[in-house]
Amino acid sequence: MNSSLTKLIFLLAFIEGGAVMCVELCSAKILSPYFGTSIYVWAAVLGITLTALMSGYYLGGYISSKNKKTSIVYWLMLIGGCLVTLTPIISAIILPITINLNLLLGTVISLLFFLFAPLMLFGAVSPLIINLLTNNAKESGKSSGNVYAVSTFGGILTTFFIGFYALPEFGITYTLYSYGVLVMAISTFLFIKTKTVETPIFIIFFIGVSSLSFQVKNGNSEIIYQSEGILGEVKVVDRSYFNTETNTQDNYRELMVNNISQTIMNKDNPEQNFWNYVDVLTYNINSYASNKDALLLGLGGGTLYERLKKENINVDVVEIDERIENIAKTYFNINKDVNVIIDDARHYINTVNKKYDIIIYDLYHSETPPVHLMTKEAFKEIKTKLNKNGILVINFYGFIKDQKGKAARSIYKTLLNEEYNVTLMATEGSEESRNLLFICSNDKLKAKKEIIHKHLNKTNINLSDAVILTDDKPILEHIYLEAALNWRKNYNEINAKHFLRRN
Repeated sequence: MNSSLTKLIFLLAFIEGGAVMCVELCSAKILSPYFGTSIYVWAAVLGITLTALMSGYYLGGYISSKNKKTSIVYWLMLIGGCLVTLTPIISAIILPITINLNLLLGTVISLLFFLFAPLMLFGAVSPLIINLLTNNAKESGKSSGNVYAVSTFGGILTTFFIGFYALPEFGITYTLYSYGVLVMAISTFLFIKTKTVETPIFIIFFIGVSSLSFQVKNGNSEIIYQSEGILGEVKVVDRSYFNTETNTQDNYRELMVNNISQTIMNKDNPEQNFWNYVDVLTYNINSYASNKDALLLGLGGGTLYERLKKENINVDVVEIDERIENIAKTYFNINKDVNVIIDDARHYINTVNKKYDIIIYDLYHSETPPVHLMTKEAFKEIKTKLNKNGILVINFYGFIKDQKGKAARSIYKTLLNEEYNVTLMATEGSEESRNLLFICSNDKLKAKKEIIHKHLNKTNINLSDAVILTDDKPILEHIYLEAALNWRKNYNEINAKHFLRRN
């Protein structure tokens, strides 16, 4: 093999490594608005990815033992690239069906349809390239090392590029389409370069290139903003809900992350709170807190922030997703001068020197709470960031009983283990529809105002099966799963299926 062709083959290996990571990352993001972002979804993505690559390695090894034609590598890449461009179309067909299945079955079946095939083809490429570059047994180790190093390097660069730039800037569809066309273009060039051109090559290339014309366009006039990022899909939606009290249709603006509503604002009365946990939280902050310097972990649409400011509380906000800050300021009337620190909340807590009178956990990534902030080590660090008589407030799922409530009971037990004084409150409604608020302090909590909201009696909370949560054993994501899936199921009915129908 001449040196120029060898360089092109290595370029193909580089592109193949990037293609694997592109498809894997985008597939996870395709799933997130319908099945969430829990560890179980990622486990399914990684499991199918490894299964597809294993199958591809075996296929590539088998083909290389039978045939040493260079053109076979180009064919696999060409077809794989075409499938990448078709991924948004295939997923748009399969997801309305699999969304009705349970989490495990739905994610696995979906991934088998749009992730497995291209990754299997890309997986088969590496053994074939190694075979093409190896002239004798002594060269096999060097060839294998070079090919896998180049392929992995392509994957590394592509992961950073797609995660931090392409997905937020262009979204899933255009990212997949662009990378698929790139793979097909290089493969087609190699066909021409080696003079092995056949008519089906151009047919496959045409199908891939023209696929963008058949992508499911978002024709939903309710959506006024939509973007993709490494943390998932973010939407701002204008919708109407029937108000049973006034017998009218009220206009609302919603912030959704992976089709889970994070903020709902009445457009005609922005100060009205759609969820009553904001009223309960602010009332009790004023009741228990002595001073007015607060740290709010999680911005969302800024409803809670605005309410705290109205109560003359000085607020610093930590938000991990820069898009959320821009959305809050652009679509939810948040003051442009709000002090938002773009950082992971745990990292900020570990590194900030400032102390606060109030620290509030109000952060969810769609339906999943921040498990790394719910450990004894995190709570211990929080203590060092609270002023004397300072309070920590945690907003959590409303479940406290049975298996769905084990996560809340474990958080409660962990807080007690760190010697917090804890008052546990619940908003009105059933466990499924309410919020729990953990109000915690180093000192005994003394209310300065009349207690008007529901306190949960500690003697009625059985902590025998609860666990103390630690950094070393991050099991909260496992024990809150049933509660999270309940939220996901309800919001799939309200939001995900709604948008599928509208599309």
